[in-house]
Amino acid sequence: MPNQNKRRQGVRRKLNSMDEKFKDRNVLLIDDSIVRGTTSREIVSMARDAGAKKVYFASCAPPITHAHIYGIDLASPAELIAHENGQDRAISEIAKHIGADRVIFQDLDDLKAACSEAEVSPRSIPPEVRDFEVGVFCGSYVTPVDEGYFKHLEEVRGASKKLKVLEKARQAVANGLAGQKELDMAARGAEVTSLGEVVPVAHDGLRAESHAIVNGSKKRPRHSQEEETIPNDRMDINLHNFGDYQDR
Repeated sequence: MPNQNKRRQGVRRKLNSMDEKFKDRNVLLIDDSIVRGTTSREIVSMARDAGAKKVYFASCAPPITHAHIYGIDLASPAELIAHENGQDRAISEIAKHIGADRVIFQDLDDLKAACSEAEVSPRSIPPEVRDFEVGVFCGSYVTPVDEGYFKHLEEVRGASKKLKVLEKARQAVANGLAGQKELDMAARGAEVTSLGEVVPVAHDGLRAESHAIVNGSKKRPRHSQEEETIPNDRMDINLHNFGDYQDR
């Protein structure tokens, strides 16, 4: 889903609480993981709306604090609820953020031990491949990561996200459905904040492509020099695919 509002709406459409199961009870909610916290927060809110006295939330995965670099576009570290200003966020702060009375996370060592015990035929796995890739939980990846890679990853991710948001703003303007934010983006362009949010560029000058959009021109505007290298629409953002981009 493209943004937090869409995610929240999706949760409300997908899940419905049964008041008789929550009213005047202390409840424990269990999910496979907590990534951005959007789904968790909505579920906790729904439980409280249904009359729950206390709401505890358990995650079957440890706190996700780092980016995934092997093919899953999980989330930007800035968007991860367990990551804050380059450090791991306290569990009490996570609980407060999602509105729960307490949050319980799986322990990483226990998770690895449980997965090892669950192997069907451990003898078929070579001894040197008996460990797990747990970089998203601790930042220790199974392959070397070049210095500056994560900055590059964020630049690519931000460029892709910005293009999608700008295209939606253009469509909204063309269809007469644009709000102030979309109008500002059409007039001034967009930029990505340190938190990964796409916002209108904060200056008064109009870009050439803005006039083309507002005036209804069907000609595709030329991109500025800083936007020459952009990712493909279906780019697989991972450690091995940074060559998958197009130059304009």
